[in-house]
Amino acid sequence: MSVVNPFSITYNGRRLGGTSATYQLVGPYVLDKSYDAIRIVADVVVVAGSIAGLKSACEALEDKFRTRLENGETFSISMSANTWTYITGQNVLKVTSSITKSGNPDLDRGLSRGYTVTITGELPADAASDAGLRDIEALIDFEAGRQKVVTFRGTYTATTAGDAKARYEADADNTTTAYLNVIDSSATWELVDETYSLDREGGATPAPHTLDFTRQYVELLIAATSTAGGGDQIRDHRITFTDLGSYPGDSKEEATRFRRVVGSYDCSVNIDETTNLQSVYEGKVKNYVRELFTQNFTPTQYGVEEERVSYDETSKRISVSFQFIYQTQDGEDIIEMSQSVAYRESRSIDYTPTHEEDEFAQEADVGFATLERIWNRTAIGIGEIKPRLRIRERAAAGGPVGGFYDKIGGLRGPENRDTTVVLREGWNVISNTSQVTPQWLGMPSGEQRIEVTVLNESVVERFNTRPGVGTSAGPATGGGSGGPITGPH
Repeated sequence: MSVVNPFSITYNGRRLGGTSATYQLVGPYVLDKSYDAIRIVADVVVVAGSIAGLKSACEALEDKFRTRLENGETFSISMSANTWTYITGQNVLKVTSSITKSGNPDLDRGLSRGYTVTITGELPADAASDAGLRDIEALIDFEAGRQKVVTFRGTYTATTAGDAKARYEADADNTTTAYLNVIDSSATWELVDETYSLDREGGATPAPHTLDFTRQYVELLIAATSTAGGGDQIRDHRITFTDLGSYPGDSKEEATRFRRVVGSYDCSVNIDETTNLQSVYEGKVKNYVRELFTQNFTPTQYGVEEERVSYDETSKRISVSFQFIYQTQDGEDIIEMSQSVAYRESRSIDYTPTHEEDEFAQEADVGFATLERIWNRTAIGIGEIKPRLRIRERAAAGGPVGGFYDKIGGLRGPENRDTTVVLREGWNVISNTSQVTPQWLGMPSGEQRIEVTVLNESVVERFNTRPGVGTSAGPATGGGSGGPITGPH
């Protein structure tokens, strides 16, 4: 018998209670509601005029309450003239239902059967200030050097303002920025990782009801580039400098060799900003690596010996390697120095055969002797250097006196005199070869380079004593092949 009930539930087009004679609600319903979920439970009795009709009505009810509502569909609760309507995707999310055969002996009689139906769903973040954000948590991780890494996890929901993805895109930047300012308002942060998941709501056109997201930010200890806007195009950059020193040995204590630094830079390019990797390298990265090099190593002069750039088009990454050559702040103009001295002796002996039985019998008489001293030097200096005249030295014809030559010291020669004067006895310069080769270290014109000069010199001196002044044991060789390197030029 049909009973008019002021209370009714309508789900998936099926009305329970109210004036329905087939689907009558029995007793009160259960409403369980929290900030993120809703659950409605009600008992319903199916009444029919025949067994066939009862079977059909029960199957229809079971089919209705084993489905999920599509986006935009509604279910409602009515009590007399008052109705509470829930619109899927706006004020209720991800609505599903279930039905249970209750087995109530008071209802399962003749042409009636009792069921318990349950409707469940999620509730959106409906406060205006939430902007769709239902949950968020921030995990702050301090690296060994106290660099901060912040990971956010949270959930956005659909609201009357749009689906969950639209709410996430509209609000996530503002929300995470607010948290980052609380964590450290003086830090500069970069988004290095972002993931989110979407549910299947929306039918043929997806309109997700919930979006679970993860975002990771890293505290930037050094800017990505010095060019304005570089941070928008460049993400997750790495900068490494390796200082290389080489000390193979020099003949002069004050020589300071060039040092080398390998600078490596690696980054991802934000494809939302640009996909032209070469323009990012030329416009933002190239000069920035040089700026960082000069800031860290403060060279007096430097050049770029090698430049390598790799473009990974599949993942839009740039990898750069520079090799710099530079002189330190306390370095000298002489960067390499090698000097040697050698003695060269030759003489003639007059052999006079004698008529004796020994066919090798000969008188040996001392003839002439030659003693020469050969100085060789190779030096590399910063800047321009001219070759040097020593036998006929003139200011207008030869290189300058002093300067680079004063710093490297003179090659050994006649002591304290003009080399154009010939000594009657002792060491005289008889041969001089002074050759310079200019070189440019670094990249071609338009780039930072260093001018150096390679100096190769060879000076030959010959020793003599004056005739008729007695015998001579020859010159003292002093400290061996090294000898002093100071003295006149």
